[in-house]
Amino acid sequence: MCDIIWCKNEVDGKDCDTINYLDPYYFWNWEGKIACAGCGAVYYIHMINGFNYKGPEERPGETHDIRPLYADMPYDGYANYRPDTEGRTRPYECMPRSWLTGEADMVKFSIRGRPVRGWRPQPPSAGLAGSFGFNWDIQKLSPEVWEEYQQKLAAGEVRDF
Repeated sequence: MCDIIWCKNEVDGKDCDTINYLDPYYFWNWEGKIACAGCGAVYYIHMINGFNYKGPEERPGETHDIRPLYADMPYDGYANYRPDTEGRTRPYECMPRSWLTGEADMVKFSIRGRPVRGWRPQPPSAGLAGSFGFNWDIQKLSPEVWEEYQQKLAAGEVRDF
């Protein structure tokens, strides 16, 4: 569930028409003022358990407590303001590293310490997208992963449960 504030404030002779998305985790039980990402209009909302209890009510001339996470303008070719746009939206603190850097996280071992098949880069013997058979041979992994696995075994870091 994601609540929205659709701003219809008039700016320079035309409607703002910005949809401000409020992520449910931050706004689950929240009361305060939020600014529109498009025009900066301030709205008061009171949410209880993820539902609007009161608002949105426009509060001209007041300062905002927080900005929305994401906003878009559907009547403007779906232009948008992504998270952490300076002066428009707030940063999303819980984004995974892969989203921020553009590189996927490389997980070689499961939570139990055993090698997983889906890491990259796979050796050429893995075939298309690491498609080992059901009983895959753990030694077909690259030598550095096999070496690291042997060290984990010796140190007792591999768990059986």
